[in-house]
Amino acid sequence: MNNANTRAELFNALQSLAGMVRRLRAGQLMAAIGELCFDLHGRRLWDAEDEEFLETIWRYRQGIQDAAVANEQSSGRA
Repeated sequence: MNNANTRAELFNALQSLAGMVRRLRAGQLMAAIGELCFDLHGRRLWDAEDEEFLETIWRYRQGIQDAAVANEQSSGRA
């Protein structure tokens, strides 16, 4: 089900994620999210439901946050 609230949340999450990974161009970010979406749901972005796409964005974001924490811990800053 694709409703307006989910779609608005999806675009907000995507914008927030883009702000976290400024080193990636927009196309690179979408490609990375698309690969993860396929891994998680077995569907490419073209076929994914908005809820699946949103979940994928959140999972990608969580991976970035987890990597940042691990990096801080390994460098002794935690």
